[in-house]
Amino acid sequence: MADVYTDHDTPQERILVLGEGRLIDVVRRVLDDAAADVVYLRAPNDRDIRRALTPDIDAVVVISRDDRVALRLALVVEGVRPGVRLIVTIYNRDLAAQVRRAVRNVRVTSMAEIVAPALAGPCLDEDLVAISRSPQPGGRPRGVRDGDDEPVLTPLEPRGGRLGDRLLANVSSLLHPYELSAKTLLAGLLGFVVILLTDAIVVGLALHEPVLKAVHLATRTIVTVGPNEEIDHGPEWLLAFTTVTMLAALAFTAIFTAGLINRLMGPRLVAILGRRTMPRRDHVVVVGLGQVGLRLCLMLRELEVPVVAVERELHADNVVRAKRYGIPVVIGGGGSRGVLSRLSLQRARALAAVTSDEIENISTAVAGLSVREDLPTILRAGSGDVMDETRALFSIGVVRDVYLIGGTLLAAAALGSEATEAFPYRGEIYIVRADGAAESFAAHVRAARVS
Repeated sequence: MADVYTDHDTPQERILVLGEGRLIDVVRRVLDDAAADVVYLRAPNDRDIRRALTPDIDAVVVISRDDRVALRLALVVEGVRPGVRLIVTIYNRDLAAQVRRAVRNVRVTSMAEIVAPALAGPCLDEDLVAISRSPQPGGRPRGVRDGDDEPVLTPLEPRGGRLGDRLLANVSSLLHPYELSAKTLLAGLLGFVVILLTDAIVVGLALHEPVLKAVHLATRTIVTVGPNEEIDHGPEWLLAFTTVTMLAALAFTAIFTAGLINRLMGPRLVAILGRRTMPRRDHVVVVGLGQVGLRLCLMLRELEVPVVAVERELHADNVVRAKRYGIPVVIGGGGSRGVLSRLSLQRARALAAVTSDEIENISTAVAGLSVREDLPTILRAGSGDVMDETRALFSIGVVRDVYLIGGTLLAAAALGSEATEAFPYRGEIYIVRADGAAESFAAHVRAARVS
Protein backbone atom coordinates (compact mmCIF):
# COMPACT_ATOMS: atom_id res chain seq x y z
CA MET A 1 0.00 0.00 0.00
CA ALA A 2 1.39 3.40 -0.93
CA ASP A 3 2.01 6.02 1.74
CA VAL A 4 -0.80 8.59 1.80
CA TYR A 5 -0.46 12.13 3.14
CA THR A 6 -3.28 14.67 3.33
CA ASP A 7 -2.94 18.38 4.12
CA HIS A 8 -5.99 20.47 5.00
CA ASP A 9 -6.13 24.26 5.10
CA THR A 10 -9.47 25.68 3.92
CA PRO A 11 -9.23 23.78 0.62
CA GLN A 12 -10.42 25.28 -2.61
CA GLU A 13 -9.22 22.45 -4.83
CA ARG A 14 -8.59 18.80 -4.03
CA ILE A 15 -5.48 17.61 -5.88
CA LEU A 16 -4.15 14.07 -6.14
CA VAL A 17 -0.35 14.00 -6.57
CA LEU A 18 1.38 10.80 -7.74
CA GLY A 19 5.11 10.11 -7.76
CA GLU A 20 8.20 10.88 -5.71
CA GLY A 21 11.26 13.09 -5.75
CA ARG A 22 12.28 16.69 -5.12
CA LEU A 23 9.93 18.07 -7.75
CA ILE A 24 6.98 16.36 -6.07
CA ASP A 25 7.96 17.92 -2.74
CA VAL A 26 7.95 21.41 -4.28
CA VAL A 27 4.58 20.86 -5.98
CA ARG A 28 3.03 19.73 -2.70
CA ARG A 29 4.47 22.69 -0.82
CA VAL A 30 3.26 25.21 -3.43
CA LEU A 31 -0.22 23.66 -3.51
CA ASP A 32 -0.35 23.68 0.27
CA ASP A 33 0.58 27.39 0.32
CA ALA A 34 -2.25 27.96 -2.16
CA ALA A 35 -4.70 26.37 0.33
CA ALA A 36 -5.35 23.31 -1.83
CA ASP A 37 -6.21 19.94 -0.29
CA VAL A 38 -3.37 17.66 -1.37
CA VAL A 39 -3.65 13.87 -1.43
CA TYR A 40 -0.24 12.31 -2.03
CA LEU A 41 0.51 8.76 -3.20
CA ARG A 42 4.11 7.62 -3.42
CA ALA A 43 4.78 4.70 -5.79
CA PRO A 44 1.08 3.75 -6.01
CA ASN A 45 -0.35 0.62 -7.58
CA ASP A 46 -3.60 0.52 -9.55
CA ARG A 47 -5.69 -0.26 -6.46
CA ASP A 48 -4.25 2.73 -4.59
CA ILE A 49 -5.14 5.05 -7.46
CA ARG A 50 -8.71 3.75 -7.70
CA ARG A 51 -9.23 4.29 -3.98
CA ALA A 52 -7.75 7.79 -4.04
CA LEU A 53 -9.66 8.97 -7.12
CA THR A 54 -12.84 9.88 -5.29
CA PRO A 55 -15.45 12.08 -7.02
CA ASP A 56 -14.24 15.17 -5.16
CA ILE A 57 -10.74 15.04 -6.76
CA ASP A 58 -10.46 18.08 -9.03
CA ALA A 59 -7.10 17.35 -10.65
CA VAL A 60 -4.30 14.78 -10.75
CA VAL A 61 -0.58 15.50 -11.07
CA VAL A 62 1.71 12.67 -12.22
CA ILE A 63 5.46 13.25 -11.86
CA SER A 64 8.18 10.72 -12.59
CA ARG A 65 11.71 10.77 -13.99
CA ASP A 66 10.80 7.61 -15.93
CA ASP A 67 8.51 8.39 -18.86
CA ARG A 68 7.19 4.81 -18.88
CA VAL A 69 6.07 5.08 -15.27
CA ALA A 70 4.41 8.42 -15.92
CA LEU A 71 2.62 6.98 -18.95
CA ARG A 72 1.30 3.98 -17.01
CA LEU A 73 0.02 6.13 -14.14
CA ALA A 74 -1.64 8.55 -16.56
CA LEU A 75 -3.46 5.74 -18.37
CA VAL A 76 -4.64 4.27 -15.07
CA VAL A 77 -6.00 7.66 -13.97
CA GLU A 78 -7.78 8.14 -17.29
CA GLY A 79 -9.25 4.67 -17.03
CA VAL A 80 -10.65 5.31 -13.55
CA ARG A 81 -11.77 8.94 -14.00
CA PRO A 82 -12.04 9.78 -17.72
CA GLY A 83 -11.76 13.49 -18.37
CA VAL A 84 -10.38 14.50 -14.97
CA ARG A 85 -7.90 17.40 -15.19
CA LEU A 86 -4.58 15.60 -15.59
CA ILE A 87 -1.06 17.01 -15.55
CA VAL A 88 1.75 14.60 -16.54
CA THR A 89 5.51 15.08 -16.85
CA ILE A 90 6.90 13.24 -19.88
CA TYR A 91 10.23 14.23 -21.40
CA ASN A 92 10.11 12.31 -24.68
CA ARG A 93 8.31 14.49 -27.21
CA ASP A 94 7.01 11.62 -29.34
CA LEU A 95 5.58 9.85 -26.31
CA ALA A 96 4.08 13.12 -25.07
CA ALA A 97 2.29 13.59 -28.40
CA GLN A 98 0.85 10.08 -28.16
CA VAL A 99 -0.45 10.76 -24.65
CA ARG A 100 -2.13 13.98 -25.80
CA ARG A 101 -3.95 12.06 -28.50
CA ALA A 102 -4.98 9.17 -26.24
CA VAL A 103 -6.01 11.00 -23.05
CA ARG A 104 -8.66 13.70 -22.78
CA ASN A 105 -8.11 16.87 -20.81
CA VAL A 106 -4.41 16.15 -20.31
CA ARG A 107 -1.55 18.62 -19.96
CA VAL A 108 1.82 17.04 -20.82
CA THR A 109 5.06 18.84 -20.02
CA SER A 110 8.43 18.24 -18.36
CA MET A 111 10.63 20.10 -15.93
CA ALA A 112 13.23 20.51 -18.70
CA GLU A 113 10.69 22.16 -20.98
CA ILE A 114 9.52 24.46 -18.19
CA VAL A 115 12.90 25.69 -16.95
CA ALA A 116 14.80 25.96 -20.27
CA PRO A 117 13.44 29.49 -21.02
CA ALA A 118 14.49 30.73 -17.56
CA LEU A 119 18.01 29.41 -18.18
CA ALA A 120 18.21 30.58 -21.80
CA GLY A 121 17.48 34.23 -21.00
CA PRO A 122 20.70 35.01 -19.08
CA CYS A 123 22.65 32.89 -21.60
CA LEU A 124 21.45 35.12 -24.42
CA ASP A 125 21.91 38.43 -22.59
CA GLU A 126 22.87 39.29 -19.02
CA ASP A 127 19.95 41.74 -18.89
CA LEU A 128 17.35 39.07 -19.71
CA VAL A 129 15.51 37.29 -16.90
CA ALA A 130 14.06 34.65 -19.21
CA ILE A 131 12.80 33.93 -22.71
CA SER A 132 9.07 33.79 -23.39
CA ARG A 133 7.54 32.22 -26.46
CA SER A 134 5.16 34.41 -28.41
CA PRO A 135 1.44 33.87 -27.66
CA GLN A 136 0.74 34.14 -31.41
CA PRO A 137 1.57 31.13 -33.59
CA GLY A 138 4.73 31.81 -35.57
CA GLY A 139 5.55 34.94 -33.56
CA ARG A 140 9.06 35.74 -32.43
CA PRO A 141 10.13 34.91 -28.86
CA ARG A 142 10.10 37.68 -26.30
CA GLY A 143 12.64 38.65 -23.72
CA VAL A 144 11.70 39.12 -20.06
CA ARG A 145 13.50 42.17 -18.72
CA ASP A 146 13.62 43.98 -15.39
CA GLY A 147 10.96 46.71 -15.14
CA ASP A 148 10.22 49.30 -12.48
CA ASP A 149 7.85 47.13 -10.48
CA GLU A 150 6.95 44.23 -12.77
CA PRO A 151 8.84 42.24 -15.40
CA VAL A 152 8.56 43.62 -18.93
CA LEU A 153 8.15 41.35 -21.96
CA THR A 154 9.62 42.79 -25.16
CA PRO A 155 10.16 41.21 -28.61
CA LEU A 156 13.65 39.94 -29.25
CA GLU A 157 15.48 41.46 -32.17
CA PRO A 158 16.43 38.89 -34.82
CA ARG A 159 20.13 38.13 -34.93
CA GLY A 160 21.70 39.28 -38.18
CA GLY A 161 24.56 37.81 -40.17
CA ARG A 162 23.63 34.20 -39.56
CA LEU A 163 25.06 33.01 -42.89
CA GLY A 164 28.27 34.92 -42.25
CA ASP A 165 28.51 33.40 -38.77
CA ARG A 166 28.15 29.91 -40.21
CA LEU A 167 30.81 30.52 -42.84
CA LEU A 168 33.17 31.92 -40.22
CA ALA A 169 32.53 28.95 -37.95
CA ASN A 170 33.28 26.48 -40.76
CA VAL A 171 36.47 28.28 -41.78
CA SER A 172 37.57 28.42 -38.14
CA SER A 173 36.84 24.71 -37.77
CA LEU A 174 38.98 23.90 -40.78
CA LEU A 175 41.88 26.01 -39.54
CA HIS A 176 41.53 24.96 -35.92
CA PRO A 177 39.80 21.54 -35.68
CA TYR A 178 38.85 20.37 -32.21
CA GLU A 179 39.07 16.57 -32.18
CA LEU A 180 42.43 14.80 -32.52
CA SER A 181 41.14 12.61 -35.36
CA ALA A 182 40.14 15.71 -37.32
CA LYS A 183 43.52 17.33 -36.68
CA THR A 184 45.30 14.16 -37.87
CA LEU A 185 43.10 13.89 -40.96
CA LEU A 186 43.55 17.52 -41.98
CA ALA A 187 47.29 17.50 -41.19
CA GLY A 188 47.79 14.51 -43.47
CA LEU A 189 45.71 16.04 -46.26
CA LEU A 190 47.35 19.45 -45.99
CA GLY A 191 50.83 17.93 -45.92
CA PHE A 192 50.10 15.85 -49.02
CA VAL A 193 48.77 18.89 -50.90
CA VAL A 194 51.79 21.01 -49.93
CA ILE A 195 54.18 18.29 -51.11
CA LEU A 196 52.27 17.94 -54.38
CA LEU A 197 52.29 21.67 -55.12
CA THR A 198 55.94 22.06 -54.16
CA ASP A 199 56.95 19.14 -56.34
CA ALA A 200 54.88 20.46 -59.26
CA ILE A 201 56.52 23.90 -59.03
CA VAL A 202 60.05 22.48 -58.86
CA VAL A 203 59.45 19.99 -61.70
CA GLY A 204 57.85 22.65 -63.87
CA LEU A 205 60.74 25.07 -63.41
CA ALA A 206 63.44 22.43 -63.77
CA LEU A 207 62.04 20.80 -66.90
CA HIS A 208 60.37 23.92 -68.36
CA GLU A 209 56.98 22.19 -68.45
CA PRO A 210 53.59 23.92 -68.55
CA VAL A 211 51.55 24.03 -65.34
CA LEU A 212 49.19 21.15 -66.12
CA LYS A 213 51.99 18.89 -67.34
CA ALA A 214 54.08 19.72 -64.25
CA VAL A 215 51.19 18.85 -61.91
CA HIS A 216 50.64 15.58 -63.81
CA LEU A 217 54.30 14.61 -63.56
CA ALA A 218 54.46 15.49 -59.87
CA THR A 219 51.31 13.50 -59.16
CA ARG A 220 52.63 10.42 -60.98
CA THR A 221 55.85 10.65 -59.03
CA ILE A 222 54.21 11.07 -55.62
CA VAL A 223 51.60 8.35 -56.01
CA THR A 224 54.10 6.10 -57.89
CA VAL A 225 51.66 4.97 -60.58
CA GLY A 226 54.25 4.66 -63.31
CA PRO A 227 57.69 5.74 -64.59
CA ASN A 228 58.40 9.37 -65.38
CA GLU A 229 61.07 9.42 -68.06
CA GLU A 230 61.24 13.21 -68.02
CA ILE A 231 62.30 13.16 -64.37
CA ASP A 232 64.47 10.05 -64.75
CA HIS A 233 66.54 11.83 -67.40
CA GLY A 234 66.61 15.09 -65.53
CA PRO A 235 69.40 16.50 -63.36
CA GLU A 236 70.58 14.50 -60.36
CA TRP A 237 69.40 17.09 -57.84
CA LEU A 238 65.85 16.70 -59.24
CA LEU A 239 66.01 12.92 -58.72
CA ALA A 240 67.09 13.48 -55.14
CA PHE A 241 64.36 16.05 -54.60
CA THR A 242 61.59 13.84 -56.01
CA THR A 243 62.85 10.93 -53.90
CA VAL A 244 62.43 13.02 -50.75
CA THR A 245 58.98 14.24 -51.82
CA MET A 246 57.82 10.66 -52.46
CA LEU A 247 58.93 9.59 -48.99
CA ALA A 248 57.27 12.65 -47.44
CA ALA A 249 54.08 12.03 -49.41
CA LEU A 250 54.06 8.44 -48.20
CA ALA A 251 54.32 9.63 -44.59
CA PHE A 252 51.54 12.18 -44.98
CA THR A 253 49.38 9.56 -46.69
CA ALA A 254 49.81 7.32 -43.66
CA ILE A 255 48.86 10.23 -41.36
CA PHE A 256 45.79 10.99 -43.48
CA THR A 257 44.74 7.32 -43.45
CA ALA A 258 45.12 7.10 -39.66
CA GLY A 259 43.00 10.20 -39.19
CA LEU A 260 40.37 8.93 -41.60
CA ILE A 261 40.11 5.58 -39.82
CA ASN A 262 39.83 7.30 -36.43
CA ARG A 263 37.05 9.56 -37.77
CA LEU A 264 35.14 6.61 -39.20
CA MET A 265 35.54 4.42 -36.10
CA GLY A 266 35.07 7.16 -33.48
CA PRO A 267 31.83 8.82 -32.31
CA ARG A 268 32.52 12.04 -34.33
CA LEU A 269 30.71 14.30 -31.84
CA VAL A 270 32.31 17.46 -33.28
CA ALA A 271 32.23 17.87 -37.05
CA ILE A 272 34.85 19.40 -39.33
CA LEU A 273 32.20 21.15 -41.42
CA GLY A 274 28.47 21.70 -40.98
CA ARG A 275 26.17 22.38 -38.04
CA ARG A 276 28.23 20.41 -35.51
CA THR A 277 31.41 22.41 -35.94
CA MET A 278 32.98 23.78 -32.78
CA PRO A 279 31.90 27.41 -32.26
CA ARG A 280 34.77 29.74 -31.42
CA ARG A 281 33.08 33.04 -30.54
CA ASP A 282 29.79 34.44 -29.22
CA HIS A 283 28.68 30.94 -28.18
CA VAL A 284 27.26 29.34 -25.05
CA VAL A 285 28.97 26.41 -23.34
CA VAL A 286 26.38 24.13 -21.71
CA VAL A 287 27.83 21.70 -19.16
CA GLY A 288 25.55 18.74 -18.50
CA LEU A 289 23.61 16.99 -21.24
CA GLY A 290 20.71 15.65 -19.21
CA GLN A 291 17.10 16.51 -19.94
CA VAL A 292 17.54 20.14 -18.90
CA GLY A 293 20.84 20.55 -20.73
CA LEU A 294 19.56 19.17 -24.03
CA ARG A 295 16.39 21.31 -23.89
CA LEU A 296 18.53 24.38 -23.18
CA CYS A 297 20.80 23.61 -26.15
CA LEU A 298 17.80 23.20 -28.45
CA MET A 299 16.26 26.48 -27.29
CA LEU A 300 19.51 28.36 -27.81
CA ARG A 301 19.73 26.87 -31.30
CA GLU A 302 16.19 28.10 -32.00
CA LEU A 303 17.37 31.55 -30.95
CA GLU A 304 20.26 31.24 -33.45
CA VAL A 305 22.91 31.19 -30.71
CA PRO A 306 25.93 28.89 -31.29
CA VAL A 307 26.18 26.27 -28.56
CA VAL A 308 28.46 23.42 -27.50
CA ALA A 309 27.56 20.81 -24.87
CA VAL A 310 29.93 19.17 -22.39
CA GLU A 311 29.02 15.74 -21.02
CA ARG A 312 31.04 13.53 -18.70
CA GLU A 313 29.76 10.17 -20.00
CA LEU A 314 30.24 9.15 -23.63
CA HIS A 315 27.32 6.73 -23.47
CA ALA A 316 24.85 9.11 -21.79
CA ASP A 317 21.35 8.88 -23.29
CA ASN A 318 21.29 12.37 -24.78
CA VAL A 319 24.72 12.28 -26.48
CA VAL A 320 23.29 10.48 -29.50
CA ARG A 321 20.23 12.74 -29.50
CA ALA A 322 22.43 15.84 -29.44
CA LYS A 323 24.40 14.54 -32.42
CA ARG A 324 21.15 13.94 -34.30
CA TYR A 325 20.04 17.50 -33.55
CA GLY A 326 23.33 18.91 -34.85
CA ILE A 327 24.77 19.98 -31.47
CA PRO A 328 28.55 19.53 -30.98
CA VAL A 329 29.37 17.55 -27.84
CA VAL A 330 32.65 17.39 -25.92
CA ILE A 331 33.25 14.48 -23.55
CA GLY A 332 34.87 15.55 -20.28
CA GLY A 333 34.30 17.04 -16.86
CA GLY A 334 32.88 20.53 -16.71
CA GLY A 335 34.94 21.25 -13.61
CA SER A 336 38.19 20.65 -15.51
CA ARG A 337 39.98 23.89 -16.38
CA GLY A 338 41.77 22.04 -19.17
CA VAL A 339 38.51 21.00 -20.83
CA LEU A 340 36.95 24.44 -20.52
CA SER A 341 40.04 26.28 -21.78
CA ARG A 342 39.78 24.37 -25.08
CA LEU A 343 36.24 25.68 -25.66
CA SER A 344 37.22 29.30 -26.41
CA LEU A 345 35.72 30.66 -23.19
CA GLN A 346 37.61 33.91 -23.70
CA ARG A 347 35.24 34.69 -26.58
CA ALA A 348 32.13 32.87 -25.28
CA ARG A 349 28.81 34.52 -24.59
CA ALA A 350 28.15 32.53 -21.38
CA LEU A 351 28.77 29.32 -19.46
CA ALA A 352 25.71 27.35 -18.25
CA ALA A 353 26.27 24.61 -15.65
CA VAL A 354 23.08 22.54 -15.61
CA THR A 355 24.01 19.07 -14.37
CA SER A 356 21.84 17.43 -11.71
CA ASP A 357 24.75 17.69 -9.24
CA GLU A 358 24.76 21.10 -7.54
CA ILE A 359 28.36 20.75 -6.35
CA GLU A 360 29.54 19.94 -9.86
CA ASN A 361 27.74 23.01 -11.19
CA ILE A 362 29.53 25.19 -8.67
CA SER A 363 32.86 23.55 -9.55
CA THR A 364 32.18 24.22 -13.24
CA ALA A 365 31.42 27.89 -12.58
CA VAL A 366 34.57 28.36 -10.51
CA ALA A 367 36.69 26.62 -13.19
CA GLY A 368 35.13 28.83 -15.87
CA LEU A 369 35.84 31.99 -13.89
CA SER A 370 39.46 30.88 -13.50
CA VAL A 371 39.72 30.89 -17.30
CA ARG A 372 37.93 34.24 -17.68
CA GLU A 373 37.09 36.43 -14.71
CA ASP A 374 34.21 38.32 -16.32
CA LEU A 375 32.56 35.23 -17.85
CA PRO A 376 28.75 35.28 -17.42
CA THR A 377 27.75 32.08 -15.62
CA ILE A 378 24.32 30.49 -15.18
CA LEU A 379 23.87 27.70 -12.66
CA ARG A 380 21.13 25.16 -12.15
CA ALA A 381 20.31 24.78 -8.47
CA GLY A 382 17.84 22.79 -6.44
CA SER A 383 18.32 24.11 -2.93
CA GLY A 384 19.50 27.38 -1.53
CA ASP A 385 21.90 26.39 1.26
CA VAL A 386 24.95 25.37 -0.78
CA MET A 387 24.50 28.21 -3.25
CA ASP A 388 24.16 30.82 -0.50
CA GLU A 389 27.40 29.64 1.09
CA THR A 390 29.18 29.68 -2.28
CA ARG A 391 27.93 33.17 -3.14
CA ALA A 392 29.73 34.45 -0.06
CA LEU A 393 33.04 33.30 -1.58
CA PHE A 394 32.57 33.62 -5.34
CA SER A 395 30.62 35.77 -7.75
CA ILE A 396 28.98 32.82 -9.46
CA GLY A 397 26.47 34.67 -11.58
CA VAL A 398 22.81 33.77 -12.15
CA VAL A 399 21.34 30.90 -10.15
CA ARG A 400 18.08 29.21 -11.12
CA ASP A 401 16.19 26.93 -8.70
CA VAL A 402 14.77 24.60 -11.33
CA TYR A 403 12.61 22.66 -8.90
CA LEU A 404 10.91 25.81 -7.63
CA ILE A 405 10.28 27.07 -11.18
CA GLY A 406 9.01 23.73 -12.46
CA GLY A 407 7.03 22.89 -9.32
CA THR A 408 5.26 26.25 -9.30
CA LEU A 409 4.09 25.94 -12.91
CA LEU A 410 2.90 22.37 -12.33
CA ALA A 411 0.99 23.52 -9.27
CA ALA A 412 -0.56 26.36 -11.28
CA ALA A 413 -1.67 23.87 -13.93
CA ALA A 414 -3.18 21.65 -11.25
CA LEU A 415 -5.19 24.62 -9.99
CA GLY A 416 -6.61 25.16 -13.47
CA SER A 417 -4.24 27.79 -14.88
CA GLU A 418 -3.44 27.63 -18.61
CA ALA A 419 0.00 29.19 -18.05
CA THR A 420 2.77 27.45 -19.97
CA GLU A 421 5.85 29.28 -18.69
CA ALA A 422 7.35 30.36 -15.40
CA PHE A 423 10.39 32.38 -14.35
CA PRO A 424 11.83 33.85 -11.15
CA TYR A 425 11.68 37.59 -10.56
CA ARG A 426 12.70 39.45 -7.40
CA GLY A 427 12.17 36.51 -5.10
CA GLU A 428 8.86 35.43 -6.63
CA ILE A 429 7.85 33.01 -9.36
CA TYR A 430 5.94 34.58 -12.23
CA ILE A 431 3.79 32.65 -14.68
CA VAL A 432 2.96 33.64 -18.26
CA ARG A 433 -0.74 33.36 -19.01
CA ALA A 434 -2.18 32.10 -22.29
CA ASP A 435 -2.72 35.69 -23.44
CA GLY A 436 1.01 36.38 -23.08
CA ALA A 437 0.81 38.51 -19.92
CA ALA A 438 2.94 37.73 -16.88
CA GLU A 439 1.79 37.78 -13.29
CA SER A 440 3.16 36.46 -10.02
CA PHE A 441 1.88 33.08 -8.93
CA ALA A 442 0.80 34.56 -5.60
CA ALA A 443 -1.30 37.20 -7.38
CA HIS A 444 -2.78 34.50 -9.60
CA VAL A 445 -3.87 32.49 -6.57
CA ARG A 446 -5.37 35.55 -4.89
CA ALA A 447 -7.32 36.42 -8.05
CA ALA A 448 -8.60 32.86 -8.32
CA ARG A 449 -9.86 32.96 -4.73
CA VAL A 450 -11.73 36.20 -5.35
CA SER A 451 -13.36 34.86 -8.50
